[in-house]
Amino acid sequence: MTVRRGRRWHQRALPPLAAAAVLALAGPAHSETYHFYRCENGAQFEVTTFADSRAAYLQLDGKSVTLPKFFSITGTRYRRAGVTFWFRGERATIRRGGVRTECRRD
Repeated sequence: MTVRRGRRWHQRALPPLAAAAVLALAGPAHSETYHFYRCENGAQFEVTTFADSRAAYLQLDGKSVTLPKFFSITGTRYRRAGVTFWFRGERATIRRGGVRTECRRD
């Protein structure tokens, strides 16, 4: 009669190696940030940003607008085709057609 004293090294190592392989092959999680803003002129809009993207996605006047990120010394700024969105903390400014509007995050 033979007595088994334990699993061989490859039997013990296989489950952790398989788990590591699955985690390595899985893509990174896409973190999403969503905010709703109300402005002093009564306007309101939604903004979504993704951790792996250098753009902000706005729902503005019933339209989807994609604004690429631009350099800003303070806060974060996105801009394209006459629309600029800048935010820092709870405050935001949106500029459209040369008109600047102050907004706050809800």
